[in-house]
Amino acid sequence: MTPTGPKPGSQTALRQANLARVLALVRAGGPTTQAEIARQTGLSAASVTNLVRLLVAKGQVKVDDALVAGRRSRVVSPLGGQGLVLGIDIGRTHFCLALADLDKNVLAEVTEHNDAASSADQGLALCNLLLGRLLAEAGAKLTDIRATAACVPGPLDVASGQIGAGALLPEWTGLDLADRFEQALGLPVTIENDANLGAYGEWAWPSRRPLNGGLVYLRLATGIGSGMVLDGRLWRGMAGTAGEIGHMTLQENGRLCRCGNRGCLETMAAAPVLLGTLSAAVEHRVDLPEWIRLAKAGHTTAIRMVEETARFVGAAVANVCNLLSPEVVVLGGPVAGVGRLLLDPVREEVMRRALPAPARAVRVELARHGGRSEVYGALYLATQEALGAPDPPSRVEG
Repeated sequence: MTPTGPKPGSQTALRQANLARVLALVRAGGPTTQAEIARQTGLSAASVTNLVRLLVAKGQVKVDDALVAGRRSRVVSPLGGQGLVLGIDIGRTHFCLALADLDKNVLAEVTEHNDAASSADQGLALCNLLLGRLLAEAGAKLTDIRATAACVPGPLDVASGQIGAGALLPEWTGLDLADRFEQALGLPVTIENDANLGAYGEWAWPSRRPLNGGLVYLRLATGIGSGMVLDGRLWRGMAGTAGEIGHMTLQENGRLCRCGNRGCLETMAAAPVLLGTLSAAVEHRVDLPEWIRLAKAGHTTAIRMVEETARFVGAAVANVCNLLSPEVVVLGGPVAGVGRLLLDPVREEVMRRALPAPARAVRVELARHGGRSEVYGALYLATQEALGAPDPPSRVEG
């Protein structure tokens, strides 16, 4: 049979490839000037103009005149079309679900407490219940959902798709989560680590923040993890477990960690350690919201716990800066809810411990989405899949 498509290397094939590149860029980053498209793709301004004209004719993008940095520019925006995406954030003690359209407008959100000791079946039943509530609030149907992504608090094995040892949901360890989710919800679901999707949420939702260097997201919670966006890609590493900063050794003979090692960052700065120390000092059980309230009110012991946390987190961030020299380090997760009381001393510790050049180059910031970074990252990943513009893998396939 004679092939009907364009021949590889032909002008038609080249034009189709360039159309796909421009469309993927606009869909991934949201409204983008034609000049920025030319810069990121390496195509000439004239070529970009012609390609955008073709995409407009296909109904895949729209073009508007706008003032950008004081200059009149042609801004290209994606036309998402119909359909919804679902993002799911599974924490140790919470479930958060969000629905968005393909133009990245969040239509409904719901959050519910979850028992960390509950089984996967119990957790997925709760997730299904919340999904029904979410669809009702948005006035939508299950068949409207074009893609779904979920994050879990623990390392994921790339080969098996299972949540690995050391996860914060012990009853979920070793399960084929994608299969279990599909059975429970009636939807195919892409599974990712929570800190990875927190990095995605901070980097790319609702539109990609411009970066010349990398972004590292630290999730400070019951465990401590990180996600890294390097060269415009989520960096998972060969095993899919890159970013387990909570198990960076800071004290060789320190406390025993749940991973089996000693002196990990988690044994010094994770939420249970902080709350245990503070609870002993005030002689009653303290939860995270109370710790944050006490610290902001100037409670001496609570402030001291913030300072100690900042010292350890700052040391870990300094190590990351020396290794990767990122442009931005974002502090997220529940512990970061204490705000500048944590941020400012972390910045000081980074300046003191990191080498001068990476210390000067990095910006250390609080998460712009607060506690929603992970679920927004899940929405971003689902949107990419629904639009057919997934980010390339960060590892070499064997």
